[in-house]
Amino acid sequence: MEQWLTEIRPHRFEADVLKCPKPALVVFLKRGIASGDILVAVLRRLAREAEPEICFFKADVEGCADLAARYRIEKTPTTLLFVKGRITAHFIGMMSARKIREIVGTGLG
Repeated sequence: MEQWLTEIRPHRFEADVLKCPKPALVVFLKRGIASGDILVAVLRRLAREAEPEICFFKADVEGCADLAARYRIEKTPTTLLFVKGRITAHFIGMMSARKIREIVGTGLG
């Protein structure tokens, strides 16, 4: 796994994401779905630009089934932005880096 992207462990979600001192962008993925891999590549580029302003996480919906149910993740990829433990923005599917930047910027305001 890449250093900029932390894989979520269900038992660490609250400490790592909800109590993160920075905004936390969490992408819920399903292994083997190409759109998720493409989205991760787009997020990698954003991570280089945003570092260290945002923490990036990924969660496998099968390995984190309780979290996926809690946040009603029905389609992958789904991305949630948490600020101080609250969801401030979200989107489903693929988006351009420019559009993600806009959504994240809105969620931070």
